Amino acid sequence: MRISAISLNGVNGHNQSLALKKKSKGNNNLRSDLPKRTDDLYFMPSYQIAFTSIQNSSKLRTLFKYNLPCIYSGVPMIDPKQVSRLIKSGVFEKDAKDVAEILSRYKESYSGMEERVVGIISARSKIHPNKNLKQLLGEIEPIYRRDLRKKQSGVFRNIQEFFNQLPKEYQDKFSLLMAETDKRLNERPVLIPFSSYEFKYKLAKIKDNITGDNDIKSKKVMNKLMKESKRLSNVTNITTQNNQIKVIGMLDWILRKSVLKNNSELNELIGISKARLTNKEIIAPFSRKSYIYDLGRIIDDIPDKQMHDKIMNEAFKLPTSNEDFSAYMVKISGESSEKIASRILWPYLASVEHIFPKSQGGADVMANFAGATTRENSIRKSIEFTEQLKLRPNTPYYCQKYVDKLIELYHNGVFEKNRINPKYIEEFKETIYKVSKGQVDLDISKFYE
Repeated sequence: MRISAISLNGVNGHNQSLALKKKSKGNNNLRSDLPKRTDDLYFMPSYQIAFTSIQNSSKLRTLFKYNLPCIYSGVPMIDPKQVSRLIKSGVFEKDAKDVAEILSRYKESYSGMEERVVGIISARSKIHPNKNLKQLLGEIEPIYRRDLRKKQSGVFRNIQEFFNQLPKEYQDKFSLLMAETDKRLNERPVLIPFSSYEFKYKLAKIKDNITGDNDIKSKKVMNKLMKESKRLSNVTNITTQNNQIKVIGMLDWILRKSVLKNNSELNELIGISKARLTNKEIIAPFSRKSYIYDLGRIIDDIPDKQMHDKIMNEAFKLPTSNEDFSAYMVKISGESSEKIASRILWPYLASVEHIFPKSQGGADVMANFAGATTRENSIRKSIEFTEQLKLRPNTPYYCQKYVDKLIELYHNGVFEKNRINPKYIEEFKETIYKVSKGQVDLDISKFYE
């Protein structure tokens, strides 16, 4: 299921890239249904704090502070409210030794790349205790960048060889793409047209983040900015450009006179938008997904379907930050210390999972709720639970761990303290049995002891 949450930045790009990959196979009209690319609009990553506004889920969210295990992975989930308080306090921008200590509190939850990078932070914070996370990782980023560039260069060379077999018109377009790609890879300025659609989208995501807090003044400011942004015409051309510049100028004025005047995301969004509207070049990092999108549009109409597929399949070999540690390190090293910490913690935050998917009629009731990490929740989406058992064969074991923890909390008085009906334990067992079609029959005998 999609997690409704406090957003830290952007849209989830991983699943979209998978969808794009599927579409590219056997289809010469790759993403031809989409408008001209607005840089990274379709492919911005998302890292969200899983505060949900799901009706009737408050009781379950109360239990998140007791280290409930995820029903799909079994890892102790991190309470999102706790992380939100840490972010609000600004602690992640402080000295690495302090941040490393906080991150180490959740060491039982980490796995994969997050576990590895926390290990690096822990080790390097002992050598440079007074540097922040961005500085700490920035020192070693060149090592991972060189490794990443080596892998990318091999893919680019293979794609070039394919284009050498195509007519000159395609070769010329590819040369332009690679010229821009070279600038992005080497952090040189590029010219990117302004997109009203992209601006409104990013502004809405920032609003999601800010309005998750209880600051009424900040909410009012964001409402003003959202209202003013509606005056931006959807198309940018000679006729509309001057008006768009005036609207962005007014947004800047509203921001500078408000309590959000020091918000880095808003200032960056407006500043970059001004530059793009006045045709100024900006520094824009290389994006694998944007590159694949642009490449797909170049060869959208080539008659040789086999060659089309060869090129796209080769492009998908470009390393991703989801699978390649060097790509992951390069990506997070360019972010603020706060976002680095948020990126590490996000996959393990507790979220409310609809056991029977809401999109399929699942109700917003405790009997249909369970705790799952944001990563597992996002991966499952709305697939049938029986299919989830095939993808995550250890789910029965982890569901048992989950219900055992619930029973432990019940006997320790946590349910009574928080006015949670213990019937939830029986209902959870029944729901899992039903959605698994009898494959998972949890043991709750200790509940009756």
